[in-house]
Amino acid sequence: MAAEIENRGPPLFAIDVFFMTLAIITSLLRFYTRIFMVKAFGIDDWFMLIATIAFTLFASFSIAGVHYGTGRHFADLELHNAITAMNCWFFCYLFYAMSMIASKLSIGCFLLRITVKKIHIWIVYAAMSFSVLAGFAFFLVTLLQCQPVSYFWYRVDPTAPGTCVSADVIIALAALYSAFSVISDFTFAILPAFLLWDLQMNRRTKFTIIPILAMGCIASSAVVARFPYLHQLRDTDFLFATVDIAIWSCVEQGLAITAGCCATLRPLLKDIGTRLGWTRPSGVSGATSGIGQHSSAMAISGRSRNRELYDLSDFSQIDDDPEANRAGGNGGGKAKRDVRFSVTGFGKGGRDSMKLKTVCEKDESQEELRDQTSKEIVVSKDFLVSSEWK
Repeated sequence: MAAEIENRGPPLFAIDVFFMTLAIITSLLRFYTRIFMVKAFGIDDWFMLIATIAFTLFASFSIAGVHYGTGRHFADLELHNAITAMNCWFFCYLFYAMSMIASKLSIGCFLLRITVKKIHIWIVYAAMSFSVLAGFAFFLVTLLQCQPVSYFWYRVDPTAPGTCVSADVIIALAALYSAFSVISDFTFAILPAFLLWDLQMNRRTKFTIIPILAMGCIASSAVVARFPYLHQLRDTDFLFATVDIAIWSCVEQGLAITAGCCATLRPLLKDIGTRLGWTRPSGVSGATSGIGQHSSAMAISGRSRNRELYDLSDFSQIDDDPEANRAGGNGGGKAKRDVRFSVTGFGKGGRDSMKLKTVCEKDESQEELRDQTSKEIVVSKDFLVSSEWK
């Protein structure tokens, strides 16, 4: 009876299928939210689209590699199958680098939407730059590690001509890239706590959003788990020995894309909750018993309510307009200031009082006048005055 052939490929196959499916589903939900609900498909979405495509190609080549021999010993494979499996591994190298670069850029651009302070902006740019530089260096070295390039997969044939750089160079570069990846992931996970705390959200919303953005730490755990296996890149039985590296690389990409996409799904989840009756649309309060107990929030127009339903889809600042603030500091040119006067009248038992409120803001539909103490009928009128000066 022939001995059973040792095969580590099935676990890799299962991981590839699971995380590829998870990444595709969350990406489609993200794109649906941004295109059809928010109607704002930004550069961070384009980068995430690239990352998802690259990861799908990575997983596809990894699955094909399992079919041809990844996870098995060279001695158990026919030469042409071993060559094909090594070819698949080579493309996994490249698409891994592309996927991680694009996902880091996507998450960084997403955070820049809510970043106002210069120190936070520089931190995000620094994390993005280090990740891109390390990823690009890894991409180039893995692409050109053998001369000719095809020798990477033909080297299993003893008669094939060519040379490759030492495996120690690839291991060192992989370790360097992993270190930068961990630093950037933790930066992207911790920074949102400081950014969101200054936004005008209720505390429950903040505590809901911050853990979603902090999911990037989970992707970092996959990078850390991969560290002990990097030395396997120098193993002569390459296809069998490097399965652990392939598994954790797949987990890293899948978690990074999933975390980046989940951070944008709040409008979709909020809409689903509203339709199922779990939550109420923003700006709409429930009916209360007793005459005169009307909330001033009911004065918001239908268009404002629809807009508020999808507010903070990209967690943008409500009261701060970074572009306007920076424009106001430029020498020469004109600066524009919008001043809103809200005049509110209260009536009860012949007693009349007037209240004047001045608000400097970008969009009048995003400001609500709420009186927390009055139990009287509120009549509100807004006036928007624009002035320009040199």
